[in-house]
Amino acid sequence: MVSQEFQAVVLAAGRGTRLPELTGDYPKCLLPVGPYPLLWYPLNMLQQHNFQDAIVIVLEHQKSEIQQALEKTPLKMKLDFATISEDSDFGTADSLRYIHDKIKSDFIVISCDVITNVCLYPLINKFRQHDASVAALLFKSGFENDVVVPGPKNKHKPERDLIGIHPNCNRLLFLASTSDFEEVMNINGHLMRKYGKMTIFSRLVDSHIYVMKKWVLDFLKRKENFSTLKGEFLPYIIKKQMSRTQQSAPIEAQSEVGVNMKPEDDIFHYVPCTDLEQQIIKTSLFNDSRLKEPYQGDLIRCYAIEAPKETIGVRVNTTLSYFAMNRKLPSVWPQLFKDKTNTFSLISPTAIVNSTQAKEIAAADNAKLSEKTSLSSSVFGPNCLINPKNIVTNSVIMANAIVEEGCNIDGSIICNKAVVKKGSVLKNCLIGPNFIVEEGSKKEKVHLTNADGFMEIE
Repeated sequence: MVSQEFQAVVLAAGRGTRLPELTGDYPKCLLPVGPYPLLWYPLNMLQQHNFQDAIVIVLEHQKSEIQQALEKTPLKMKLDFATISEDSDFGTADSLRYIHDKIKSDFIVISCDVITNVCLYPLINKFRQHDASVAALLFKSGFENDVVVPGPKNKHKPERDLIGIHPNCNRLLFLASTSDFEEVMNINGHLMRKYGKMTIFSRLVDSHIYVMKKWVLDFLKRKENFSTLKGEFLPYIIKKQMSRTQQSAPIEAQSEVGVNMKPEDDIFHYVPCTDLEQQIIKTSLFNDSRLKEPYQGDLIRCYAIEAPKETIGVRVNTTLSYFAMNRKLPSVWPQLFKDKTNTFSLISPTAIVNSTQAKEIAAADNAKLSEKTSLSSSVFGPNCLINPKNIVTNSVIMANAIVEEGCNIDGSIICNKAVVKKGSVLKNCLIGPNFIVEEGSKKEKVHLTNADGFMEIE
């Protein structure tokens, strides 16, 4: 069973810094996506891959709220919650380092904001096949390209990654952000001489799904200067594939950590390299450089698998991607759970839907959708209340929000505990947490928030 060979870790302690207009003091991992909280989707995916338990890293003050929310979902996994203090400034690598003592085997890491129907077995098998140090899953970009985020017009362009992969063997050879370069990108000549060729992708998205060796975490435990996985540690270990051990490359090692470097400061100190393991590599049928020394002599090996183009793979880590996923959820729902033993409904059993004009909607626990309402292509979060005589189209009404009578809401997000007073007309608006929209308001393309008032497009 996969669950016995690998442990699963879900990173859910993020503060939602890339979508603060949605979260307020609400946990990012509990943002409603259809009838379930965001965190449920990666956990359910692990469960569908036969994982029976997982370690979930959360902020300490949010643990109880997250536990209660997940208990209401059709999730059967055993969850071990590891809590981080609210005052801690933890990145993804810091979070892994924090649970070092809980990890006893190789492990898979997943961010709480991943929604996908991809099969993980090709990624796991690539990891096994080449005894890899790290294997990463990549998604195609563009899921949200045809969706406009509510609120003021935003000209900000999403940041892209540059990902270099060997076209024949899927070896991951290069990872950087486009923001690291101005106009010209220089590639290390030694990289090309050693591996021969590399394809650079600029429209693939790092899914934040990784399979890692146990020794990688042992090294991270020692090297506390790495705070994040994608931004800091992954580029480092990818580059170290070209290096030899400390003994065969003393100048490089000394320049990196100093002349008085201790053996445990060198990453190769952690890589298993017994005579037996080397003999296995030499005699194995698996080898990504058959005409030369096995694996070019690399002790560290990183790989990347691109998810099939027909699959869905989205990181819900921006306001745009959150809105796009909810907008498209009714249409992609059958794809997300295709050929699964369990079928899930877009309407929670505890939701009260009295509207007779409801089309392509999702409703979470205890959402109350009154009669005499026209509701289409929208998502209604837990405990929200939609009063009679309302029209809601292409919108997201989040947890505990209230829409009073006689409102028309189109293409908008109404955040947690916000109140839309009677007779209001909102088009392409973003209403922040706890904000009260005054009675009879008529707004278009604005962001209303208690912090900054509102902005309008001229």
